[in-house]
Amino acid sequence: MINRVGYACINNSLKPRGFQECRLSSIYKQGIDYLRSKIINNLQLTKEILEWNVENEIFMYRATSNLLPLVGHPEILRDFHWRWEEDQEIRERFDEIKNIVQKNRIRLSLHADQFMVLNSLNEKVVDNSIKYLIAQYQQLILLGGVDIIIHTGGVYGDKNKSLERFINVFRELPEGIQRTLRLENDDISFNLDDVLYVNEKTGIPIVLDVHHHRCNMEREINHQDIIKINEGWKDTGLIPKMHISSGKSDDYDKRHSDYIAEDDITAFIDLIGDIDVDLMVEAKEKEQAALNLIKFVHSKILGEKLVFL
Repeated sequence: MINRVGYACINNSLKPRGFQECRLSSIYKQGIDYLRSKIINNLQLTKEILEWNVENEIFMYRATSNLLPLVGHPEILRDFHWRWEEDQEIRERFDEIKNIVQKNRIRLSLHADQFMVLNSLNEKVVDNSIKYLIAQYQQLILLGGVDIIIHTGGVYGDKNKSLERFINVFRELPEGIQRTLRLENDDISFNLDDVLYVNEKTGIPIVLDVHHHRCNMEREINHQDIIKINEGWKDTGLIPKMHISSGKSDDYDKRHSDYIAEDDITAFIDLIGDIDVDLMVEAKEKEQAALNLIKFVHSKILGEKLVFL
């Protein structure tokens, strides 16, 4: 059964407001307050998105992983005495977000960027990936979140060795980070069976992306897989988090469509059966796609037919 429904990062209803990035050169030209203004904008917008979500009964959200641009850059750390962790206004903004999350039991997550590769053959990349996860974990806790979604990484010509490298690096991560990491199957390299293998070896919970599975499928998924995934979440005290999307032009198009196809929602509901899950909608229309899915699920429960947007 679908419990919470959410979406990722951008809320189209609040445009033209948007998350802001920052160039290193601009900080040197305009000072650290320029960077602070970008961070405060990003945190304020996150708060407003969460407030909008609560008003519209959306209680799951993926925050942008770039809330604090460049704060860990070595040149910033070297040349400026300012540290975001010690900035009272920034900490207050985090507290405001966390209060909304906790008061409304919102399931908030982060998704690691693509340059985070724990199984890289390059030790420097691995070291930087670990530093990145430490920073993401720190932000997740301040936001009141519970999940950091990651991918296995690259194949590098030998999938089995690449899986073992991931497992070995994961086992060396700080315990707190291990407790918040979730492994998602991808649409190119590491399929459902691959991530289930990693789960067996490490205990890392699996985030099933049903569209990724369709695009990178060696076998059909079945309800026994859902049961196995559910078992992997038992120690977290959370129900499984899963992702749904529809291909833009056809079922196997890796690009996301504007909304989730009705057939895909129905197939997902049939697949999970009586297993409770929280479902992340990945679609171009973001919050409207999430609302559309919620309406459709309610119509299935109530036996009513709703017209899709």
